[in-house]
Amino acid sequence: LCFPQKLWKMLESDEFRSIWWSESGKCIAVNEELFQEEVLGRTGPLRVFAMQKMKSFVRQLNLYGFTKIKRDFERSASLPEFLAEEAAAAAHSKV
Repeated sequence: LCFPQKLWKMLESDEFRSIWWSESGKCIAVNEELFQEEVLGRTGPLRVFAMQKMKSFVRQLNLYGFTKIKRDFERSASLPEFLAEEAAAAAHSKV
């Protein structure tokens, strides 16, 4: 599978806790420390991507049109907290 297909399967899977869709489904969020261990640290037949460094993973995302969203406040790596913060930011932007 190519990079976008692997990424899609990861995001749709319940197997990975380090990467998830935003509530809107337009963004992905990554807990870098956990992602490094859970995904990039895999070897042998369990390996997901050819790269082992976060910088290389981000480079691949950029090649496929992903960009980093700048934010004004520190977000939690906790999925429920991230979703709550995203919903609050979206509601604020509608005002």
